[in-house]
Formats: sequence, C-alpha cells, structure tokens
Amino acid sequence: MQLLRNIFIILMLISFQPAVADNRQSYTLDEMASRIQKQSGAQILSAEIQQTKQGKIYRFKVKKKGRVRVLLMRPDGTRVQVKRK
Repeated sequence: MQLLRNIFIILMLISFQPAVADNRQSYTLDEMASRIQKQSGAQILSAEIQQTKQGKIYRFKVKKKGRVRVLLMRPDGTRVQVKRK
C-alpha cells in the first residue's frame, strides 16, 4: 500500500511540472512601455519591435532627468545587455 501511495505522489508531481514550466509571462510592447514608465518614471519617446537572430526584442528610447537612453528588452521583461566596444 505504501508503494502505491509513493508511486501516485511521484506521478502527480511529474504531471504538474510542465504546467509550471509553461507559466512564463510575456508582455506586449504597450504593456512593457507602461511597466518601464511606472517603474523608472522615465518618459517614453519611442517604442518599436525589432526581430533579431535571438528572437523578438523591444527597443525603447526613454528620457529621464534630461538624458535620453535606449533600452532593449525581451518580451519576458528581462533587459538585453549591450556589449560596448
């Protein structure tokens, strides 16, 4: 009986795993612009979608404290780090 209970628990855990893995958040361009504006207080000057070899990237031109910067973001909300030469 104990063996059947353990097998049942293992099967339940395995069946729930894919549901957790597919629970990734993906933001639209407008949603991401709103998040940037709310979190940083920066003014969004422009927003566009760029297609790269790695996938879709959101490019934002933002202004904060008189400085204009470009932010590259992935749809999942993580920032793309640009390597400077």
